[in-house]
Amino acid sequence: MARQVLTVTRGHSYDRNAFGAMLESLPGIECVQVEQPAAQRHFAGVEPHRWDAYLMYDMPGFGFKPDHTPPDLHEPPGEFREDFLRVVDRGHGFVFLHHALAAWPLWDDYAKVMGGRFRFIREAGHPDSGYRHAVSQKIAAVAAHPVVAGLEDGFTITDELYLADIDDTAITPLLVTDAPLTDRTVWSTWNAVLGRRDTNDGWRHPRGSGVVAWIREHPASRIVYLQFGDGPDSFGNAAFRRLLANALTWVADRPRVL
Repeated sequence: MARQVLTVTRGHSYDRNAFGAMLESLPGIECVQVEQPAAQRHFAGVEPHRWDAYLMYDMPGFGFKPDHTPPDLHEPPGEFREDFLRVVDRGHGFVFLHHALAAWPLWDDYAKVMGGRFRFIREAGHPDSGYRHAVSQKIAAVAAHPVVAGLEDGFTITDELYLADIDDTAITPLLVTDAPLTDRTVWSTWNAVLGRRDTNDGWRHPRGSGVVAWIREHPASRIVYLQFGDGPDSFGNAAFRRLLANALTWVADRPRVL
């Protein structure tokens, strides 16, 4: 029987057809897509019993403005906070994909579950994160693990690159990129928000480790973050499809506390 995966979307633009085609290609996995905020009801009550895993490809919590003034930020609903953390504590598997790293910027526990955070906002002590589109990269495996099975020799991919916060003490790295990750090789996200796209004026950020995929074993849940997934080039990449299928299978196979 195919593993049942709830795929949560909305909050960031993406090629729906290419994304859907990728999900349909995953062997032994059936993905049902639900947008935010309707997806929140699938974390409540008995609904989680329907799902073997959750694939998070959403980016809620922001209200971007066309005049390039700072975005409005909003908290998640209190009931959803409780439901989400309860689902994690029960041992449901989670795969967080690409821009999900930026979701719910005011909710620290959410970032802790993922093991990292992409920051759109520049604050004292917390520089905004960096990005660069369509970077050709060589990806290498740095650990033996079921999530990277069949990809031990690495692969190439063209995808968006992130320079973001990663809690190195809470994760196990699986894959690294050969692309340099510095505040001179990627662009400031805060400047882009303010309408100064592809500039680094006033921006400094520590060098990145190059980690683009990791696992975080919660006491009950299995959690994976994969940085890939910006568009059709990555959706159609055979190695990425295998990586995603491996990740969803691995997180789904942990026994749950019902």
